Amino acid sequence: MLELLLSIRATLSARVNANMERFESDLMTFSKALLSINDISGVMDFLNNEDLLFINVERVNLILKQDLDSQPSLYYLDQDKQCQQFDYTESSLALHGAAMCDYCHHLDGETLYQTFPQLANHPAYEGVASYCKIPLSICNQPLGAIEYINLSMPSDSESEKQFKLFNNMISAMIEHIIEHQTASTVTEKLTTEKNNFQVLVDVTNTVISQSTKKELIGSLLRFLYQHFGMSDLSIIQLSDGHYNQHSASFIDGEMHYQCHFFTNDRMIKNAIRNNKHVFLTANDIAKMQADNNSPYFPERVKSACVMPLIFRGVTVGYISFMTLLEKNYQAADVELFQQIAARVALAMHSIKTHQASIPSRPTTKFVNIADDMGDHVIFDDIISQSEVMNKVLEQVALVASCDSTVLILGESGTGKELIARAIHKLSMRSKTRMVKMNCAAIPAGLFESELFGHERGAFTGAISQRVGRFEQAHKGTLFLDEIGDMPLELQPKLLRALQENEIERVGKNELISVDVRIVVATNVNLLEMVEKKKFRNDLYYRLNVFPIEIPPLRERSEDIPLLVKHFTRELAKKMGKTITAVAAEDLDIMRAFPWPGNVRELRNFVERSVILTRGNVLNVPVQELKTSHTFCSEPTVVNDETLSLTKATSVADATPLSDSNEKTESAVSKPAKPIIDKAAVIAALKACHGVVAGPNGAANQLGLKRTTLLSRMQKMGINCQDFRESPSV
Repeated sequence: MLELLLSIRATLSARVNANMERFESDLMTFSKALLSINDISGVMDFLNNEDLLFINVERVNLILKQDLDSQPSLYYLDQDKQCQQFDYTESSLALHGAAMCDYCHHLDGETLYQTFPQLANHPAYEGVASYCKIPLSICNQPLGAIEYINLSMPSDSESEKQFKLFNNMISAMIEHIIEHQTASTVTEKLTTEKNNFQVLVDVTNTVISQSTKKELIGSLLRFLYQHFGMSDLSIIQLSDGHYNQHSASFIDGEMHYQCHFFTNDRMIKNAIRNNKHVFLTANDIAKMQADNNSPYFPERVKSACVMPLIFRGVTVGYISFMTLLEKNYQAADVELFQQIAARVALAMHSIKTHQASIPSRPTTKFVNIADDMGDHVIFDDIISQSEVMNKVLEQVALVASCDSTVLILGESGTGKELIARAIHKLSMRSKTRMVKMNCAAIPAGLFESELFGHERGAFTGAISQRVGRFEQAHKGTLFLDEIGDMPLELQPKLLRALQENEIERVGKNELISVDVRIVVATNVNLLEMVEKKKFRNDLYYRLNVFPIEIPPLRERSEDIPLLVKHFTRELAKKMGKTITAVAAEDLDIMRAFPWPGNVRELRNFVERSVILTRGNVLNVPVQELKTSHTFCSEPTVVNDETLSLTKATSVADATPLSDSNEKTESAVSKPAKPIIDKAAVIAALKACHGVVAGPNGAANQLGLKRTTLLSRMQKMGINCQDFRESPSV
């Protein structure tokens, strides 16, 4: 009997020693894990590791809270041994009341499913035979709970003490990880704030020193590309009822610039009307890419953020940050974009102030042909800064969206086809082609066939069927240039086609329905032709729905320097020449010339100048302007001394032209507007004691409208208050 008792004692002692050895082994494993595990996922892998010897459990779940006020989260391993997180809500937490109570639970699987039936379908509680939940806390501060699924362990008191110590160590490990994550989050936030602060300092240094909008966009995009990989950027500004969008794209190490004109702001109206940022998705951008009258986005752009540019409470424009990937912008991104936008708005204000001061500075001897070109490209090849052309473009924007017939009036060479093309591109028919037909170039015998088409055998030489211009332009735009040269006998057929939207091919008695928008142009006085019975009055009134009159070049002389620079740069590139400047006196001479052939004549003259150029300065043959029979005969327009400068001396020794107030208006059939310079405006204001309007005002003395004079004074930096006499004391 004694031997049996001694045997039982030895066996129990061996078991206790074995349990202690397993527990000590797990303590060593805990110590190593505490140094290597930095997140909850690592804890879950460690607790569900088969290498733990002390506890025999199928799987372990954790229920943790980030802070006292937050809802708990459940962490468990799925079938692929991947850590998953389930965030409790108030409703789901009420159904699982055992999750956050501060006492232990020991339940068998059947009781668990009966008490909490919703757990039966949760992947964390599949196949539960026994359930044990132990609260976790440190210094009486609850952390959450640990759940043992299908736990098997000895029931003696020593094992229970070791199990309690085991859970306390888990609490310490979790507290360490939570503190580590909190410290990492704070450190990351401080690092981000420091980096953002440095980014904003660099942005300020990048944009504040730029003197033109093109330089501003280019330098900012290079900076954003280096720091954030952003390769597309644009700035949008409202101007005379439409929007000018200046964009830049950084492609293969080169900067590409684009200028776009639009009026449809529906997709960015929150930024326009409420000064709020707008997020654009790939679908939004695709819609705008299909509409030429919407903001421009390159095809590769997939998401964008549009921010208002606000300086001292005034919106000076809008900036669009574009990315090549679909991105969900976070609050930190928006805050950084707002800070960048504020600095860009300051730079835009500085550029405007700088440009306003330019007219008051002395005229330089040479003018760079690349100066400020991007700021005045309104739409495609239409380059202007004059008030009269801005009014024309406003009319284009108004009529483009409807299908009304447009009559474009203007002298030869003024750019009537460019205006027609702009109307088509801004219309809802822009996806289809614009068919052009010059009525003056078609023989009278073939006019009907060209316009309406013919059937095979309709007349001698008609060996095949021909589709006319009307059918070619179906669902699109038909541009009829020089409509005044259309044969009188064919005008009723055109009138019927316009009224009925039906045509009839030559040789076929069948009506064909067409859907065509008509734009016509002429350089003659159609009303005068109607009075002389050379043009049908009913067709004239049918065409004269929305007339647009393009001013001749002599009435917008301020556009001539811009056009000369543009043509010089374009033609020099085509001929493989490098021309960087033009003499200022040559620009003044060309500006004073009336150009009866308008823009076409100016372009041909610039092309001739480029051909004659051998160096980097445009060689303008000004003597041709003097000898031209269309040039003014009065010597005060451009004197012989000025005209001989280029021929008598080298370009480097050339002297500037005399002040433009020494020139008088041209004595051609339609005189050009007088050129009013800064000295003339100052003299008039002095004589009128600073009064601008009224019969005794400076505007009347100079022969200008009050608004025109005020606009020029603003550009010249002149204030009428400076010329008003102070009241005597």
